[in-house]
Parts: sequence; C-alpha cells; structure tokens
Amino acid sequence: MTEPIDASRSAMPAEPDFVTSQREVQRKLGRCMFRLQQYEILAKALVGLRELSAPAGKMHEVRAKSVALAANKTLGQLVGELTGGFLKPVHPEPGSASAEIEDGFGDDQQAWFRISSAIELPPEQHQQLMHDLADLVKMRNELVHHFIERFDVATIDGCLVADNYLQGCYESIDGHFLTLSAWVEGMNRARKATAEFLQSPEYLNFLVNGVVPDGKGVDWSSSRIVQLLKGAEEGSAVEGWTLLNAAIASIRAKEPEQTPKKYGCRNWRQVLQQSQMFEIRKDKSAGENGTLVWYRSKPMPVRG
Repeated sequence: MTEPIDASRSAMPAEPDFVTSQREVQRKLGRCMFRLQQYEILAKALVGLRELSAPAGKMHEVRAKSVALAANKTLGQLVGELTGGFLKPVHPEPGSASAEIEDGFGDDQQAWFRISSAIELPPEQHQQLMHDLADLVKMRNELVHHFIERFDVATIDGCLVADNYLQGCYESIDGHFLTLSAWVEGMNRARKATAEFLQSPEYLNFLVNGVVPDGKGVDWSSSRIVQLLKGAEEGSAVEGWTLLNAAIASIRAKEPEQTPKKYGCRNWRQVLQQSQMFEIRKDKSAGENGTLVWYRSKPMPVRG
C-alpha cells in the first residue's frame, strides 16, 4: 500500500511577513540605480563633447580621446566637470564676464577649431543648482554604499521607511535626469545647426573672404581682398607705395571673382578706406590719366 503523504512535511516554510515589503524596497532601489546610470551616461556624453579644440585635421581624434576620458569618470567627477565649466553664473553687468582668449595655437598655416558649450544661470539659481548636484552625488553614494546599513529591511516598519526614502530619491534623481536630458538635447541641436552652417555658402564666404553672414560687415584683417592688396605690394611697390590701378590689374588677372561688390563696396578705393588697413595717397599731377591713387599697408602695432 502507498503510504499517505504527510501534508505538514511537504508544505514550504512560510515566508516572513516582511518579504513582500522587502521586495518592493529592492525594486525601488533598483529603479533608483537604473536612473542614476542613465544620468551618468548622459553626463559622460555632455562632458566628453562640451569643449574641443584641435587642428582641423585632428578634430575627430581629439573628440574620440575626450569621449573616452569622460567614459572613465565617476559621477562625482562628472558633476565636478559640469559645475566647474559647463554651468556658469550670469554676470550682472554687461561685459563683466572674463573673456577666454587663446593665442598661439601653433602653426599659423594650420586652421584650428574650438567648440565650447555652456549654460549661464542667474547667480541664485546657479548656487542652488550647485547645491542640488552635490546632494545628488551624496545621495548616490548613500544608496550604493550605506543603504542596508541605514535601513532595517528585515521588518515591515523598516521597509516602509526605506520605501518612502527611495520614492523621494527617485523623484530627485529623475528630476536631475530630465534637466540633463534637456541640456544634452539643446547641445545636440546647437551642434547640428553648427554643422549645417559650416557647410553653407555663407560660412565658406566668411572663411575664405572674411564676409560676415547676414550683412554684418567684413572681417577685413582676414579678408581675401585685403590679402591680395597686400600681396600686390610685394611686386609693385615704388618707394613703399603701390599704384592702385596696377594692383587691381594684377588681382583681376589672378582672381577675377574678387571684386569690391563682394564686400559691399562701390569701388577699390572704398575697400582701402573701409578696411582701415592701408594709408592712401593721391597724385593729382597725373596728366591726362587724372588723379592716381597709391596705397601702402599701415605698420602693424607693436605688442608690449
């Protein structure tokens, strides 16, 4: 005969009454850690691309190194990068912000590019954000290293306290994550717009000819037409002065597309005047040819 089964021996031991509450605590702790990792990923992307400076041919290499360096940073280091350079207080008076001027990039014949992103905030808002980000790092460290020490999750009451704490943590972390997401999205939009502009005819005209887009003037010191006028001096100068007509003929033979109209000027004499890069001399004793115009480059200012 088959021996009857003893139900008392086959039944599984009853779970402690706190297990269900403990599992909810575990779920919420995991949710916090998941959101923190998402925050770190975004922060690494932002920090890695926040500021890049390199010769034109090495920008991709520098970008890759910067991204790789950011990938190894801790949350505390990432927040330090954000608070140390990306987030800046707005200065109350126009022009009071310190200008960052870089000189001597290296080889004058090589083009350099510098990309920099930042967010300016009112001083009070900036201070509050610095405090909030410091609290975020502290919260992360508490969750990772001290959560079980701090809360007794082997009792229902302890689980309830931990549950409430984790709910508040998640709301804070999620708020920071959404803010950071908006920053990254804004930086991506700006980068896309910059890339589109760098491929536009307006930018090429500025790069080659020094003509500022949207009719905002000319960067005469870097303009192609001024470079050509200076180049004409090398072979045509007489006692330091160059005949404008001779320079015009030389320039037309080399680069006929370089005309005063391209730079918003009526004639070559206006180019000389508007650029303020040259001294002008008029010779009225030119006989039947009328008045002759001569020019020479102004001496470069001496740096102290």
